[in-house]
Amino acid sequence: MTEQNNILIIGAFDRYNYGDLLFPLVIEAQLSTYGRPYEVSYFGIISSDLSALGGKPTADIRAFYRRCDESTGHTSIVVAGGEAVAVTWSSLLLALNKTFKRTHRFHHHLNKIVDLNAFARRMLHGRTALPFVFTNSDFPRINRVIFNSLGGSELDPSIFSRYPALQDKLRQVDYFAVRDNATQLNLANQDIKTLLYPDSAILMSKFFPNAVLIERVSPAVRNYVAEKQGTYVFFQIKNNHAKNNENRIAQQLNAIAQESGMHLCLCPIGKALNHDDHLALQRIAPLLAHPCTVFDDVSIWDIMYLIANAGVYIGTSLHGAITAMSYAVPYVGVAVPKLNSYLQTWGVAGINGIVALDGISEGFRQALRVDRTALHQSKEKQLKAAEESFQQISQLVFP
Repeated sequence: MTEQNNILIIGAFDRYNYGDLLFPLVIEAQLSTYGRPYEVSYFGIISSDLSALGGKPTADIRAFYRRCDESTGHTSIVVAGGEAVAVTWSSLLLALNKTFKRTHRFHHHLNKIVDLNAFARRMLHGRTALPFVFTNSDFPRINRVIFNSLGGSELDPSIFSRYPALQDKLRQVDYFAVRDNATQLNLANQDIKTLLYPDSAILMSKFFPNAVLIERVSPAVRNYVAEKQGTYVFFQIKNNHAKNNENRIAQQLNAIAQESGMHLCLCPIGKALNHDDHLALQRIAPLLAHPCTVFDDVSIWDIMYLIANAGVYIGTSLHGAITAMSYAVPYVGVAVPKLNSYLQTWGVAGINGIVALDGISEGFRQALRVDRTALHQSKEKQLKAAEESFQQISQLVFP
């Protein structure tokens, strides 16, 4: 009798943030290509159902622990991606609890009095020192622990002194793939070996080409793309980067529209706490002197389709830029260091780094000059590398 293959996929799928919701979709789609039977389950910190937006429903962390404790057959955990190494319980509680978020400015002082991570761990029913760092020793019934597409370009070395067991635990992970050079170097400095592969979300165009997306998007998005395909600029920005900079950003977007004649499409990618793109776009739109379309209630399919058919993508979102890469659309990364690290590792020459807010229009001009053949070659290179990573993962989850 063949042993049941169980795959427990855990990550931040319990909040509306585009990149986090992509991971389980792509992981499941790629694992299904190997023709091996398996049972997959999805877990966040809290139970959620964002299926109306394109996400996977999740069970909560207590259900995850129960599955780990009671599992039979061959069971693997896949930490789906993101900044999982440095995520603390307190940072997750900030994203999930508005009351706790209001205390954020005082956390430096509060931590001197009370261990906020321990407090948040109790609130969220955690069992490990850090939410997404564990090994077979934590869960004896688990056969493999796999870290997929992890980022840590801004990893603070002090986390290893704050959590003394962290270094040893990361060395015990069965498969550890990171998504950029800076992350790999930061971990190598702690004598932690990793493999370097592009973010697995790059595979989205393989599984969700335009012919698939058009059947999943809203009528408003479908009609917009049908009318303006390739002639609009997709723009997104995280709220904390837009605060007090709305006029500067509007000036840059107005210059782009004036020079190029392209339409401006403003669309949020992250609505979770600490992202709040929609709030930023609502403040910027009235300042624009040229026609623009502002989307608000969008699914991940709407976002994907709008970026896939844009003339240029501009934004602070790492997974917005990765979407553009996957569909060979020119991109302009803005302001965010982890996006800069990724573009430096995988980006096309000329647009392989971020620009400052005042450099958005020049970044746009540079993106228009990029050779389309180079964009397609970069896409194919990343797709091939991501498939190579999954081939190794498949050998662990399907013994």
